[in-house]
Amino acid sequence: MMRRAHAQPVLALLAAIAGLALMIGPTARAATYTVNVTGGLDLGSVAAAAAGDTVFRANPATGATTVQSGGGRRLSTTSVRAQVTVTCKPARSADEKCKDDNVAIRIGTLGLVTGRARALTNFSLAAGTATILGAPTGANPLSATLAPLGNSTSKTFFIGADFPVAGDDSGLATGNGENSFYVYVVDALGLPFASDTDKGKVKAFRALSVNKTADLSFGSIQLPSSGSSTVTLNASTGVRTLTGTAFAYPTPSPTRAAFTASGEGGQQFSLSIPTSLNLVGPATLPVTVTSTAPPAPSLSGGLGAVGSYSFTLGGSFTITTTTPAGAYSGTLVVGVDYN
Repeated sequence: MMRRAHAQPVLALLAAIAGLALMIGPTARAATYTVNVTGGLDLGSVAAAAAGDTVFRANPATGATTVQSGGGRRLSTTSVRAQVTVTCKPARSADEKCKDDNVAIRIGTLGLVTGRARALTNFSLAAGTATILGAPTGANPLSATLAPLGNSTSKTFFIGADFPVAGDDSGLATGNGENSFYVYVVDALGLPFASDTDKGKVKAFRALSVNKTADLSFGSIQLPSSGSSTVTLNASTGVRTLTGTAFAYPTPSPTRAAFTASGEGGQQFSLSIPTSLNLVGPATLPVTVTSTAPPAPSLSGGLGAVGSYSFTLGGSFTITTTTPAGAYSGTLVVGVDYN
């Protein structure tokens, strides 16, 4: 009798426990969201600063980039912005969740960085086909709300960010570098239930510079006794020659202008060399400038190492018996730029 009397409460307790287990089981979502990020944030080729980071800002509305700080500059001209496509698919065609519910999103950095790329920061948004409700909050992570997407409908928006690139003094490797970021659709508790990731990319070159190692000097010339004379300093050999009756003194010795460009090994660059300049003194002497360099030389070595290229300049000018005697000087400005 006592055994039968205790059996019924035990069964009732088991039934209650079984019922409780069914009550706390998961419920199916009324809609499924998907996130797809395309395009990434690719700066392309960048000439880094000699010292310190350079921060490039990508505008999500236009894809244009501007330098916020630092001495580097972007060599590529392509658009830089990521496109995000968010889709909502209802569990049943009659469900209204995709039509009624706003969509909370969050965007931020992931930890992996390589090369000269620094972590992305200061994310920003621009609407594509999606409607952004109110102003986004935060910068990293950035939070924003989209208007309902509609059943089985995809809507888009664009992401921009600040992309820092390390300078030469960082000691980091040049060449290809990457960082990464995420885009989440989050629930009411801020937990992600749909996501995608993408990368920021850069190909960083060392800062390109050019240094003078010798001045252009024609030495001392005696005016011609009659007519005119042309003084020429050969850019390749440094040999000075004269026409007419002018005389060239042996001292001081003439010298070609000499320059050395330094930057990322193996990269082609362009030279900006004036074809003429004026020497100014008691009068003005126009000088025609000649060079040993081709229009687009390449730095020695290869990507990942320092490269250099040296070249020399010469020139010529004409004097006459009436050219005022005296000292003449001028400034010869040479520029370099990666191609």
